[in-house]
Amino acid sequence: MEKMTMQELSQAIRKLKAKFDAHSGGVNNAHLPATFERDGFESADDKVVIDSRAQTARTTSELDVMKLDFGRWIATGYTNGPKSYDGHAAMVTVSGQGTFKHISFMSIATGQTFVRDIYDTHDTGWANTSWVSLVPTNGFTGKLQVKSNDMQSTRLIEVQFDLTCNIKDSSTITFGTLPAGFPPLDAASEPMYFPCRGALDDKTNVLASVYLTAGNQLTVFRTDGAYPDKSLIAVSGYFSYTR
Repeated sequence: MEKMTMQELSQAIRKLKAKFDAHSGGVNNAHLPATFERDGFESADDKVVIDSRAQTARTTSELDVMKLDFGRWIATGYTNGPKSYDGHAAMVTVSGQGTFKHISFMSIATGQTFVRDIYDTHDTGWANTSWVSLVPTNGFTGKLQVKSNDMQSTRLIEVQFDLTCNIKDSSTITFGTLPAGFPPLDAASEPMYFPCRGALDDKTNVLASVYLTAGNQLTVFRTDGAYPDKSLIAVSGYFSYTR
């Protein structure tokens, strides 16, 4: 060990103390928490990496949604999920603190998101928060959205649409199909009919009909027999039913 005089030892201690004070917050804000732009207890670059990893979904062998720990999880075959869930891949995010849990359940197959809040003995049950947008078919364009809501003993299905088209006769034309996870009508069931608003190419408003068939196909046909020489260029409406 190198020999030091008392004066040299005193100078070395002062330098060491100055470095310690600077690191622990005496000067230069060295003690502040790290941000994406500023170093602190961790470098700004490290914070970006660590925070991004915290947002990455992890796989889990625990499939009971109600028993998942705080974090973001991805798996198939969950139990205690929403009624519409049929075992496909889903991402579950559990946030909160202590006995309070906020659970977000996102179906990767349908894009639907359900939420559930639990605090001690209080449980809100699953609530659907989002409409699922579908791509219209057979020349229809515009907005076509569906939603499934868990009720006490059944499910409320909602459909809304605002579409342009070009229908010249009374043919029935399929313009969309409900996605996986929506309960289909039985093959032997009669189609469900719903009236909707239509518009002809001369801007005359008329009635049209939409019906849901087995296989969850959405079909429209004209009911305005008084205008055989005009085209139906738009249909819009909303309907709901329970399953």
